[in-house]
Amino acid sequence: MLKLEDVFKTYENGTKALKGINLTIEDGEFVFVVGPSGSGKSTIIKMLSAEVRPTSGKVSVNGYDIGSIKQRDIPYLRRTVGVVFQDFRLIENKSVYENVAFVMRAVGTPQRLIKKRVMYVLDLVGVLHKARRKPCELSGGEQQRVAIARALVNNPDAIIADEPTGNLDPARSLELMMLLEKINSMGTTVVVVTHAREIVDQFAKRVVAIDGGMVVSDRTGGYYQRPDLTKITEEAVQQATVTARRRQTAAPERGVAVESQAEEIPTEEPRPVEEPTRETVFNIDDLLRFDGQENGGRA
Repeated sequence: MLKLEDVFKTYENGTKALKGINLTIEDGEFVFVVGPSGSGKSTIIKMLSAEVRPTSGKVSVNGYDIGSIKQRDIPYLRRTVGVVFQDFRLIENKSVYENVAFVMRAVGTPQRLIKKRVMYVLDLVGVLHKARRKPCELSGGEQQRVAIARALVNNPDAIIADEPTGNLDPARSLELMMLLEKINSMGTTVVVVTHAREIVDQFAKRVVAIDGGMVVSDRTGGYYQRPDLTKITEEAVQQATVTARRRQTAAPERGVAVESQAEEIPTEEPRPVEEPTRETVFNIDDLLRFDGQENGGRA
């Protein structure tokens, strides 16, 4: 279980990142955490992995109290929580297999168990055939799958994915989310921090919205829409229209000849229309055929 109770966080520079967060994520849940930049999402991730501690309040992660946890116990906590970063953070000079195995060696797993487990998770995320490749030889989607395998390899109770689709195209993003859904169906708690509205809207999951360091919405299904956003947009458009009209009216009063500032554009004699040739028709047909194939072949 992941639980934040009346959590405040103020950094040394005075920034108030969290202002009384209350949030409980039960074992086996799949939760999206959404919100604008600077809302406090990153601070929550850092707390759940014991990278930072709360100024006040209580943060519990799979039985560990983040506020009072001893430094020597943090590696044990991190075995229970796998974090997937947007920038992958793979070791460039190691193979896919070595990147994942390294995490198991770091926590003292016996060598006889490493190979079996690493091969299993690589197969689970669909990159077993890339086990000998280096990260630079993989696509962005493949690198993200390796990052998920690394987060999974120590069999954590929960996975926290920070903007996992940020560097991927829509098709790969959907594939990745379906993979995380599959992992969740096997019993692992999944928390996805994202700005990707289209992804959130495709999955009927719990969505927790953070804004200004506080939870502003906690519901199932659909990206959170600020209730005042439409009003703000309409007011901005109205103000811009009024400003533009005032400038138009004021220009002649200031003696500015607006129309005279435009350069005269020389006109050209109309060109005769050429009869279509076989070559031009062939090229146009090719383009239309290619465009139809492209549009028809998209997922």
